[in-house]
Amino acid sequence: MTSRPPLGVQQRQPQQHSLAGPGLSQRPAAHQRALSQQQFLPPSPIRKETGSFEFTPPDYNDGANTRYPGQRRGGSRLKLELSHESLESITHTGIIESPNAIDSSKPFTPSRMMLPTDSSDLGDMSPHFSHLPTVDLDAPLPMPQRRLRITLPRRDPPPIPSTTTRKDVPPKPYQVEVPSAAPRYYTHGKVEARPRKGGTASTAGHLAPPPSIGYADFYPWMGNHPEDQFSENVIRQGHFDKPAFNPDTQLGKYAIFPSMKGANSSLHTLSAIFTAALGARRNNGQIASHSTFRYPPRVTVTDTKRELWLKDLANPASSLRRLARTIPHGLRNQALLEQCLNKRIPFERAVWLIQCVGANELRTCKRKGVSLAQSFAAEVRWIKDWTVSVQKFVENVLFSFDDKDWKARVQYVVLLATHLYEQYLLDRETYMEWLVSSFENSNQNRLPMWMLITEIYWKDLLKLRRYGRRLVTALISHHQLVFNHPDRDILQPLLSKTTTLLNTLILSSPENFVSPSVWSKYRDTIKACLPVGDTERHDAFAAIGSRNEQLMASGNRSQPAARHILVQWLDRNTQAPMSEEGPANSWNISKDKSALARALLEWCTSLYRPGKTKVYIGGQLLQHWSMLGLDVTTEILDFLDADPCAQKERKDHLYHLVCELVRSNAFSVPRYIQWLSARGGITNPEDILPDGPASTRLLAEIPPFGLSSEQRNLRSGMLRRASFSVDDEARDAEMALKLVRQSLGLPLDPADPIRQRKPRSINKISQQIQTASRALKAEIGRWLRDSVASTYGGKDKTGSGGPGASPTLFGSIRQILEAAEDLSMLADVLRSLISNACVEVLAAIANTVNRHFFIFSALGVSKGLFNDLSKKLRAVYLEQGPGARPLLVSLVSLAPRIPGMDELATQLRKDLALSSRQNPVDACSPVSDNMIARLQDDSNDLHEEIEKLLAAGTSVDRKTMENLFQTIIQRLHQSWGESADKQRVCSVLLARLRVFDMPLFDALMVKWIAYLRTLTNRPSIDRIFPLLVSNGCLTMPTILASTSDSSTPTPITRVPTGGASWPQIVQITYRTRYMQETLKLLMNPLRPDYDLITPEDIYRFTNLQEQVLRENPKDMLALIGSAMAEYSFARAQNDTRGLPLDDPIIQERLSTLIKLLVLKDAAGVGRALAAWAARSPDGYVGSWIDNMTTKLLLPSADRHTHITFDQILELTNEFTWPFCHLQLFLQTSTPPTDQSNNQQAPAADRQPSTLDSLTSAMDRAIDKKNLTWVGIVLSLNVEVVQQLKGRAQSRFLGLIPSPREPLPVNTAGPVPEQSLQMAENLLSVIEALMRGSPPGARQPQLPPELVIKLSDLWELVANPELDLSAKQQIITRWLPLLLNFITLHTQAFDASKASSDIRARLLVVCAGLMQELDALHGPGAHTRGLAARLFDLGCVLSDNLPEEQRGQCVRALFGTGSGNGGGDGRLRYLLSWAGSGSNGCEGIWVSVRERGRQVADGGQQQGQVMKDGVGFAVEKLAVPGGLWSGTTTTTPGVVVGGNNGGQQQQQQQQQTVAGIGGGERLTPFGMRKWDIVHVPTGAVVENDTGLDLSLFEARGQKVWPAKQL
Repeated sequence: MTSRPPLGVQQRQPQQHSLAGPGLSQRPAAHQRALSQQQFLPPSPIRKETGSFEFTPPDYNDGANTRYPGQRRGGSRLKLELSHESLESITHTGIIESPNAIDSSKPFTPSRMMLPTDSSDLGDMSPHFSHLPTVDLDAPLPMPQRRLRITLPRRDPPPIPSTTTRKDVPPKPYQVEVPSAAPRYYTHGKVEARPRKGGTASTAGHLAPPPSIGYADFYPWMGNHPEDQFSENVIRQGHFDKPAFNPDTQLGKYAIFPSMKGANSSLHTLSAIFTAALGARRNNGQIASHSTFRYPPRVTVTDTKRELWLKDLANPASSLRRLARTIPHGLRNQALLEQCLNKRIPFERAVWLIQCVGANELRTCKRKGVSLAQSFAAEVRWIKDWTVSVQKFVENVLFSFDDKDWKARVQYVVLLATHLYEQYLLDRETYMEWLVSSFENSNQNRLPMWMLITEIYWKDLLKLRRYGRRLVTALISHHQLVFNHPDRDILQPLLSKTTTLLNTLILSSPENFVSPSVWSKYRDTIKACLPVGDTERHDAFAAIGSRNEQLMASGNRSQPAARHILVQWLDRNTQAPMSEEGPANSWNISKDKSALARALLEWCTSLYRPGKTKVYIGGQLLQHWSMLGLDVTTEILDFLDADPCAQKERKDHLYHLVCELVRSNAFSVPRYIQWLSARGGITNPEDILPDGPASTRLLAEIPPFGLSSEQRNLRSGMLRRASFSVDDEARDAEMALKLVRQSLGLPLDPADPIRQRKPRSINKISQQIQTASRALKAEIGRWLRDSVASTYGGKDKTGSGGPGASPTLFGSIRQILEAAEDLSMLADVLRSLISNACVEVLAAIANTVNRHFFIFSALGVSKGLFNDLSKKLRAVYLEQGPGARPLLVSLVSLAPRIPGMDELATQLRKDLALSSRQNPVDACSPVSDNMIARLQDDSNDLHEEIEKLLAAGTSVDRKTMENLFQTIIQRLHQSWGESADKQRVCSVLLARLRVFDMPLFDALMVKWIAYLRTLTNRPSIDRIFPLLVSNGCLTMPTILASTSDSSTPTPITRVPTGGASWPQIVQITYRTRYMQETLKLLMNPLRPDYDLITPEDIYRFTNLQEQVLRENPKDMLALIGSAMAEYSFARAQNDTRGLPLDDPIIQERLSTLIKLLVLKDAAGVGRALAAWAARSPDGYVGSWIDNMTTKLLLPSADRHTHITFDQILELTNEFTWPFCHLQLFLQTSTPPTDQSNNQQAPAADRQPSTLDSLTSAMDRAIDKKNLTWVGIVLSLNVEVVQQLKGRAQSRFLGLIPSPREPLPVNTAGPVPEQSLQMAENLLSVIEALMRGSPPGARQPQLPPELVIKLSDLWELVANPELDLSAKQQIITRWLPLLLNFITLHTQAFDASKASSDIRARLLVVCAGLMQELDALHGPGAHTRGLAARLFDLGCVLSDNLPEEQRGQCVRALFGTGSGNGGGDGRLRYLLSWAGSGSNGCEGIWVSVRERGRQVADGGQQQGQVMKDGVGFAVEKLAVPGGLWSGTTTTTPGVVVGGNNGGQQQQQQQQQTVAGIGGGERLTPFGMRKWDIVHVPTGAVVENDTGLDLSLFEARGQKVWPAKQL
């Protein structure tokens, strides 16, 4: 900026100053000279034509207020004479004569131009050539015409007159004319910078000096040239520039050649000569003076002088040497930056000023009496404070959007901050932390600005892990927020920018994406950014994904086997309806389709999965897979060949499955017969018996009635060879169909003799069908389906609905098909009956679908049947109104189980509640107390009177409700010993009473049940509750709630004393057996001949039993525990008469119930059973639980069988896993009980022998390569799991090779391979234990031995004497195993000091291994992947590493000097260390020479620093000394291997100096950037730099200016 005043302002007269005034001009202004004086002034050095009149711009550097002086009257005579000349002469001779001069000086800018019509105060300074009547000669010379702001027609200047005025021109001085042929050359010397033609003060700093030219062999006579001096020699021979000489006589050859010729020491002589020459060259011009460097002092000046000084600093034409004499005081921090911004000081000068101010500020930190540490801390603190000031100033300017020239201010501030950053005048760590944190926490309004600012420093930020990872994470996070923003279309430019940046970073900086936690969270977001079809970026994305998955604790392990995944998926489908996509999803679980089919067949025939649902799920899956290309017949035959299926239950499941597949033509019977023929056929009759081998008995179980004639003949022929009568089979099937037809009441042939027999009951027929073969069951099912479809599934002749089946007939058909276990045929029967069924049958169909819901879902018919029933409900409701209530009740229970029918289920519940309120008793008057009294007095026909009273009342108050309830309950108690009809009537009355006030009625019912459980003279619970439940008076949740300890009603009977450790409720109910009877009621289905309720109500009650188990497994488990406690307490009281749990049938039912609960939650059942066993004082319950769980695992075991840990681990597979889990939990978690005080033993003393036995069993299982049991131990006690994990870790680390234990010579032998296999198995065990820990469980710390073992492998790899094959085994086998072990513990990283120290040590060792692998095989070898894995692991180790440990790692790896090491960019990235460039000397290696003792001391000190750098000594790490100290013993500062090129070069230089100088050594010399000031003082001296040049024996060199033409 210049200091010239604006145009149009009256200038003040220049003040007179003395010559000593600083910064002021010493000569008068150019425009104050008279015109006559200007004509006789010597020619200007920049004037090119002497005869032209040039308008020279004033010297802006000499004065600021002398540009436009006031007008001056009077003058010389020549001026008065010229005043009589015409205007045209003056105009054309004074202005037009030199147009170049006018054009070269343009004092006006376009923004200052005015229109011609505007009035101006400038007078003649802006003349208009169209009207100039007079010219004032005392006025300043006219200025160029302003450019108009509007477009005007161009006017040509007036023509120049042909006549000119003659002037008195003084004679010109003589000038020497240089011949054109004279050769020219450039003279070297200092040339002052002059502004170019047309330049102004604002551009003077960019002008180059004109060349200085000399002429060869042309010397005009001046009298002092040698050529002008005549002598005899000059006259005779002429003048020569140089005297003539003989070149041969002036050579040095003649002086040194004789001494070298023929001498033995010629080489030594030549060496001495060259050494002397080099020494002379070295000493020539060497700087010997001490440094005179000093900072420009700060002087307190006035505000005016400070402003003038700052304006001169902003003017590039002002000499910086002159300004460097003093610096105004009071400029610091943000005020300094504000002045630079306001004055627009050029960046180089602004940086110089900041350096000078900062150097003075830092100098104040070095006061006398202050220690070096305190001084250093003060300097660091000041630099950080200065950086914070710059940050605040930049942020304030960036977001001051209201400023007028905001864009220019932002541009200047950003560039100035960039200059300060590039010249290391900021604390880079603080500044980069500010950039990254601001970018992370920025909102969407400021995000574009922060993106622009951050991109300036993008390269440096991405080089350091500390900032690069956070920067990439923040960018991904912002991209996701913008992408999910509701106004994404408005933010599309910002979204495009973030997408572009991410696509750039994924290629240029993939290491910053290596963060397992971030990758798992934003993986899909990053993938969505990739361009479609960009193979390079997609490959980079896949590579980054594999690197992150390798670092995840979940991704590092081997994925679960396909069998395990399939079994878990199948188990879930037995407890929830299978979706339509289920078969396709299961097909994609594994690529090995044969293994997939084998696992499915094993699951379908497993004894550990009860029920028939699995058969239909397996059949549907195999049918679907057959359409996808699976050969089902081959897979089944291979399964029969491999698995004999010896158990009868397994055989039945297999026959049933094959029968379903034969119906769907998925299984080929001819191929099966061919397979049997290839195996020798069937000749032994025992092979066809029901207990024969499954591979041969299957032929008799295949239903022949659905086969073709050829297939039937093949089957018959094969069976006849084994003496199996096919004709008897056909007669038995025909007889069975006749009996079924007779029992169902269907018409028979009149001549059939079976009509003479008495029809058998449906129950008896069902029992006989249950024991029949699968072929006969399938034939009965097929016949019933066809008969029902032909009889009830069609329409009559009129086109309306045909006859419908009666409820009794439907119940019989359903019972027969369920006995035959042919539910696929039952589904077809239901579809046939829906169209013409009555309300009762429709309700029964809904109950049937509810009962077999999972099977019908697997068959794919459940949703269709429900939709058909819903349609029929609407039609029936329109016809019958309230008569549709039975169907509505059934659909309300079914609807919540249908996927996607939640809204319909809610509506059905509302309709049912409305239907209950529309009971006829709602339209009656209130009931009075007098009526209640009449009822109590009347003993005849009491029930009819209650019905009348209920029909005559609309509402009942609380007291009346209680009285009515009590009356009905009393009559119900009286009816227990009488007929069942009275009980039904009471139940119906209770149901109708409940309508008046349901909450009050339910509360009264709860109180009654609490009283009922204390009665000893009552019937069994199964004679009371089913009737109440079927009529709607009682619900299953209410029954379950009555068995808990939290029930609040006060018992009527007195609680017995004793047994304080037992639950309170058990002490009340042990005499009545209420808990055991309730458990029996909920798990034991009612017999078909139950007389209190109808068969359909029995069927519905069975559905409710299954619903309780399905929806309330925890309550059922609690009920089992209460029943166990009641049973045990009764035995403790010697009351063993009539205990329900003593019944073997009940025990078998309970075992099945527990099996189902174990499949749902094995851990929960294990905890409950362990608590029950520990609660029993006599041990009977514990023994019974042990026998029951043993039979769950070994169905053939007797009550005296005890299972061991070895058997548990051996039996563990995908199907027995829950039961082995339960058994292992019970054996390890049950603590010994102190019988004296009834307290458990301490956890530390719990069965140490049990833990030892388990550990031994685990070792033996690992030796057998059996690892399927690994996940079981997760259910054990936490302390036990930790002990097992600790033992496994110790054993794993003990197998790692160590230099202290010699490796076997034959590394390929059985011993090393066995150790490797054992280590892999142990790692799998440790992995499973860590993976299965609860989410909130505290992970253990990293074992300290881990660092030692990794260091041992490092030492073995670096050992040159180790065999190459052993090294190869360590690199390819042992090292990856140990890295897997470390990766598993990444979740255990925390902020504790112990964990941070271990991480720091591991990071140092990983760095050494990386460089050792590069040195051993080269960067491009096959170990590159292992080195990359070490690098990725180092990234995880270094993330969030505390500053103290990070600094220790830096000192350990790179030494204490800033120039030591740092050549490996990977290490600098991991430790976020900028290397040697952090002190402002990027790429410069400066050293100081040290000698003998200093070297030893320095090496010892640095070695101590290295040992303490990561908190442990080298001996503790067992790290090889050569790897820590480099390749030589004189450079302990090089920590890691000396593999880097820069480190090797430095070591070679150190060795060379030590060899030549006798123990000398070059040590790094740190330079302070604040001291490197290019213009420190006003005087130019030899050694005035901030760095003393004499320290490095520097020599002065003359710098020649650049050559210019």
